Parts: sequence; structure tokens; C-alpha cells
Amino acid sequence: MSESQPALAPGLSAIRAHDDVVLASMALKDGTDRAKLSRFHDDIWDIDPAIIHVTARNAFRTIDFSGIACPIERLTAKEYIYAWLNELLPDRAGRLRPLSTRTALATLCRFMAFVRERVGRFDVRIIDQALLDGYLAELRARNVQPSRVAACLRPIVQLRRLAPFLSHGGLRFVPWHGRAIYTVAGCKGRPSENLTPRIPEPVIGALIRWSLKYIDIFAADIFAARAELDALETAYAERPASTKHSRLADRMAEWTAARRLAGRGVPVWNRPQRNGGMSQAIAESDRYDGHVVNMRLIAMQAGIHPTTLSQPNMRALVLSAIEELGIEHGGMDTLITLDPDSGRPWRERFDAFDLVREERHLQTAAYILCSYLTGMRDGEIQAMRPNCIKRGKSADGRIERIAVQSMIYKGRGTHGEIEEWVTIAPVARAVEVAERLARRHRAPHQHDGLWIVLERGTAVERTLPHIVQQINRYREHLDAQYGSVDMPAVPLVDGRNWVFNTRQFRRTLAWYIANRPFGVVAGKIQYKHASVAMFDGYAGASASGFRQEVEQERALGQLDDIVVQYEGYRNGERLAGPAGARITAEMMRVATAAELPGIVADEKRVKAMLAHLARTLHVGVLNDCFFDRATALCLRSANEGAAPRLSNCAPDRCPNSCITSRHVPAWQSAIDDAEAVLKSKRLSAAQRTAIRADRDRMKKVIALWADPAA
Repeated sequence: MSESQPALAPGLSAIRAHDDVVLASMALKDGTDRAKLSRFHDDIWDIDPAIIHVTARNAFRTIDFSGIACPIERLTAKEYIYAWLNELLPDRAGRLRPLSTRTALATLCRFMAFVRERVGRFDVRIIDQALLDGYLAELRARNVQPSRVAACLRPIVQLRRLAPFLSHGGLRFVPWHGRAIYTVAGCKGRPSENLTPRIPEPVIGALIRWSLKYIDIFAADIFAARAELDALETAYAERPASTKHSRLADRMAEWTAARRLAGRGVPVWNRPQRNGGMSQAIAESDRYDGHVVNMRLIAMQAGIHPTTLSQPNMRALVLSAIEELGIEHGGMDTLITLDPDSGRPWRERFDAFDLVREERHLQTAAYILCSYLTGMRDGEIQAMRPNCIKRGKSADGRIERIAVQSMIYKGRGTHGEIEEWVTIAPVARAVEVAERLARRHRAPHQHDGLWIVLERGTAVERTLPHIVQQINRYREHLDAQYGSVDMPAVPLVDGRNWVFNTRQFRRTLAWYIANRPFGVVAGKIQYKHASVAMFDGYAGASASGFRQEVEQERALGQLDDIVVQYEGYRNGERLAGPAGARITAEMMRVATAAELPGIVADEKRVKAMLAHLARTLHVGVLNDCFFDRATALCLRSANEGAAPRLSNCAPDRCPNSCITSRHVPAWQSAIDDAEAVLKSKRLSAAQRTAIRADRDRMKKVIALWADPAA
């Protein structure tokens, strides 16, 4: 290969004009001034006019070439991104999405840096297959997922594909002899089962329970504390400067007397703050365990200027107040509501910094409820806008219908489509809380998003860019505030804290609606309730595809459940109920087939042999139903439906009913209730006879476990 420099001036494009419009082929936002669009010669390109997605992060709305020092590399990067954005080639690979330009530039720069480090400069003419193999080996050595390796290899394919549009040329050979980069990277075919982990029920139950507390109980205190602090700061700012410095001793005396009358101490920060002077002296005192006086709050409450508190006479007054009254954590006046579970205040009094932290936790709790109880994706949640809750009536006018309106982008083109997700009342309350938080913290002329960053000094974003970190910090806060080393607020899984991501909520909800409709989440909320709300006949399912995911999870869950029953059979567990003998015979047949010579009875083969049972299995509280429409007693006719009506089930009589040891506690509880009712002296003879007959019938159902010899 020749290593001579190209004759063309390094920074001059032979393909593009100086003022070519970067977004020439892109669909743009309404009202875009085309005269102000970025041009090819600019080192910073504004991609925002072509990014319709309202939840896109601000960092992805521009791409910056100015950090590329080498003029050849900078020109190659510009032509590479421009061509990928605008050129439509016959290979049907499609153009680069505007939202992906930043990532595309980053992966290209990474490859160019590798070439430069290996051969001294970036020149596509000296790239050969051996160099590409070296890049592949380096990527694999980083111990990243194959899909990530494939993403990093993509610039290599594009340098070949876009070669006609690059002034200094592209690859002149077909990398890896035309093999797909996903195959080269080691990616396997797409698995049939969703690999996103399901959140264990104890973990999601605790998380939802605490999130409901934040929305229904703690939120009122947080909003009241914010109103108090806003009023203090407004009054302090509007007070004439002369009054800030007048009658200092009298004002401190009045403030101290009021604290004494209320039985309260001198405010200190709930967490250590950087300070000096008198506060530092208090902080270093063994008596007060390193706490720092909240000077600003004292000044606002007493109506004096905080700088005057450092004067010797004022220091003496504050120290005297501390000696007399002691200290109080937080120090704000907002009363703290009692936690109904513990009977104690749910936290100490607020200070300004704790208030900001609690607002962030409140926002996280609202996000978790919206995510988990609707099945919406993260992008769909973060596209929500104020007044997105829509209320209506069912077709018969008897049931209130609550829906969340947002934007769905997956499979809906560049602009997306507005859709509705039918949901339940706690989500409506969570959205109301999120709206109040956004309204209070939204800066003037800021976008109208529902989910905004609440931290002070943070750049304005259209979304919560680090929501996964925010959720996991929320879990850490719950453990620190309400748990202990031996019993964290959110239970451990295999001895470790569960690490959350946003995809887990959607899959977990789909799984439990499909397979555990009677499992209780957060006390009063049941999956069955959510299932009815989301899939009722008048509302149907959202076009986001959640219902299809539920059906996929139901199929997977049915298969897992039947395998569990099979393993129980192999371990000697007996089945009862009208269908018990039939299901036992089927499992015996599978077990016999699995033990034949030459048969490898792995889990996959066992699942295949049990699949015909799994397709008809519906898990219940009192029994499991192996549904056969022709013999189901819960249906009025054989043509009524393709699924059982469990509310009409006759578990001790229906030919489809199978009862296992897992159902015994529910039957025993019903028997105990009957025994308790029979002790009443107010029953008539007919009532007593009917209840006894019902009790005896239930005892007969579980006699197999009460008397193993039966």
C-alpha cells in the first residue's frame, strides 16, 4: 500500500460545498428557520431542528467536531456524518437518525484513534484486515457485551459503504469477507424470551409500598415545607434593609422566647454543612456531636441579617439559647405526619437541603408508580405533559375510566403518535404530585415537561437524564432511613441489594398480571385490579404493545408453573381435585419418556413434553385450572370464551380443576371461617346445616393432605 499523503488539501472537501445544509434531507420541526440551519463548514452542528423526540437529552442535540485536532480526521468525520444523514443508498440500510449522530461520531472517533495509535496517523488506505482484527481483539479484551462490540465495529462497515462520499476515500475491501458485524462480534440470534430480569415480588412490593406512602402521606408535608420556606425567603427578601439590622438583640430575644414556649431547640442542619465561626465551634463540640447551627434559618425566622449573627453579642445570645434550649434537627415549623405503620413521625423536621432531597425522592416515587402501574416505557413516561390524565366513563356509564396520555415513538416513525394507557387511581395521584413539583421548580421559559431535574445548578433538561441512578439512590435512602443492617426497607436478593433499571418495571408487571393475578402489591393494590383496569372490554389495550407482552409472559409463566408441578410430582407430591388423576397420568407419561435409554432429559426437553399441559394451565388461589372449554363448569356454553371465568369456578366439581399442596392454606382458612361462624347462636337450623355441609365438603377436598394415607 502507498503511504503518501493525498494531494488534496487536508481540510478541503472535494465532495461537499462550504455552505451545504447539514439537515438537507431531514424532516424538520414546524416553524424551523431554514436560513439558520447549520452548514457543512461549521465545527458545531445543531441537530435539534430534526429531533422531534421530546424526551431527547440536550447533550444529543448538537455534535462538536472542534475537538478533532487532525484536519484529515475532522473532514472525514464531517463527511461521514453528513453522508450517513443525507445519502439514501440502494442497499436499503437507511439514513442515520438525527438522535444517533452523537453516538455515531463517538464510535468513529474511537476507531480513528485506534488506527492513529497503531500506525501513526489515520489514513484509510493503510487499513487492512489484520488491523481490523486487532481492533476487534482490543474491543473483546474490554470485557463488554457482544452487542457493544458490534456497535463499535459499525464505523468500519460505514467507511466501506460511504466511501464515494469521503474526500480521502473509504475502505477498499470488504471487511471480514462480508460477514455481518453482529456475527463477527459474537452476537447470537435474538432470544425468544425477554432477558430483562423480573423484580422479585418482595422487592417490588416494598418499593411500591414506600412509593405509595410518599405520594399519599409524605407529599403533603413536603409541599407544606416548600410553601413555608418560600414564604420565609419572600418575606426576608422584601423586608427593608434597615429592619434587618435594627433591634437585633430584641429580635433574637423574641425568637428565643417563642422557641422556649414551643419547647423547641436551636435549629441545626440535619447533615453536616460547611461553615465557620460560631457554627464551627458548635460543630466541633463533643456535646453536640458535630452538628452545625442553621444560621440562615434563624435569621429568616427572627427577621435579622445573617451577617450580624457573627457579631460577639449575637454569638453570645445564640450560644446562650443553645445552652438553655438545646438543639433541634431541621428547625423548620412544618409539622411531620405520623407514619400509620410505626405511629412515629416519618422523618425529622425539614431544613432547606433536606427539603430538596425529599422533593427528589418524591419525584422518584411518582415515576416508579407511573412506570410500574401502567406498563409504559421510560420514553413514553418522560414524554408525558401536564394535564395528561384523562378521565371518562365506561360504555355503560357506571365505571370511571382513568387514562394517561403520552407520546409513543417505538414503531411510529419520526414524529410518534399520541396514545392512552388505561390505568388506576394511584397513578393519577402520582401524576398530580409530579405536576406540582414541576410547576414549582420549572424555570421561566422552560419547556413544559412533567419530569424535570429538581437539583439546583443543574443544566435544564427535557427529561430526567439519570433516572436509573435516581431510582437506585431512592432505594438506598429507604434502606438508610427506614431499614436496618439486618432488615433493609427493600429486601435483599441472594444477600445483595437489587439493582433497578427502567425496563424491569414493564416486564415485571406483565409477568405478574399474566401469572400471579392474585399477588398483593403494596397492601391494597392487586395485580388483578391493575389487570382489570388495563384490559377491560371498553378500553382495550394501549397500542404500545403491552398487552402482547403480557400474553408472551403468560405463555412463559404457564410453562414455568407446569415444570414446577412436574418437579413436585417427581418428588412425591400428590395431586387432588377432579383433574388430579388425569394430570398425574400425564406427568407419569413424561417421566417415563424422559427415562428411556438414549434420552437426555434436560430442562428444555422436559418443557417441550409438558407444553401441551402448560398451554391450558391457569393458576388460581383455590386450584389450578387445566382449561378445556367443552367441560368447563364456569362457562354458560362451550362457545362462551377461550379462557376460564375463575370467579365462577367450582374447584371441587369441575373436571378441569387440579388442587395441590400450595392451595391447602386457602382451603383451611375457609374451613376455619366456617367453624367460627358455626359458633354463633344466631344461626337458623337451615343456615347451620348449609354451613356444615360446605365445611365438610371443603374438608373432603383437602383430606389427602390432612390424612396422607387417604
